[in-house]
Amino acid sequence: MSPACFFSRSTIAVAVTAGLLTLATTGCSPKDETAESGCASTVHDASLAVEVSDQVRLLDMALVRCRSLQQLTGEMGKYPGIVGYDLNTFVQLRCSRVTDESVRSSPACLSFTATTPPPVTAPAELVFVGETLDGRRIEIRPDADTVFVGSVPQVVQQTVDIAVESGCDGVIAQRDLWASRINDPVVGDEASVYAHHAQNVADYIGCQSPPIPTVAPGCAAGLSR
Repeated sequence: MSPACFFSRSTIAVAVTAGLLTLATTGCSPKDETAESGCASTVHDASLAVEVSDQVRLLDMALVRCRSLQQLTGEMGKYPGIVGYDLNTFVQLRCSRVTDESVRSSPACLSFTATTPPPVTAPAELVFVGETLDGRRIEIRPDADTVFVGSVPQVVQQTVDIAVESGCDGVIAQRDLWASRINDPVVGDEASVYAHHAQNVADYIGCQSPPIPTVAPGCAAGLSR
């Protein structure tokens, strides 16, 4: 295991003074500006990326090209499961880890220095779409065994908190814990989503992690929740 990557919540709200990406606005509607900035097309390309490194690179480009945090998360929200957890949390974590000044000074990253938090709207129905280790998309809803925190399962938020507090070692331990349960006939699919999500978090914060423990073909549970 490589050394753990430690970072604190206090590093997330980083204010930098580099100039923001600007475009000529004369005669352009908001829809035209979105097209010119490349925000939507870059997020779309990121949603299709197979390699995590390609997706991270494209999402960094989207951080720069999108005019605001709301525009970025609005485009990302068109592709459920694009990062596997809460979009605002993803942006906050990425902004705290990236070294590229053009990304750190992007409108989305700078939004975390605002004194007034954005309004929170509760969804009519809580549904979390996650990806399993074998590439399937499943829906997870709150029930007696699955507690949600905001719009995501508690385990998903817990993994993000572990990344903030314990770094790579904690995230990999969380990944392996859930990977060991993917053969469970009741929670196998859900455990697979949590393991896959933990691996994504490890990749996003730059962990040099060992591969996920393998599972014999056909052993994963076939139940969706």
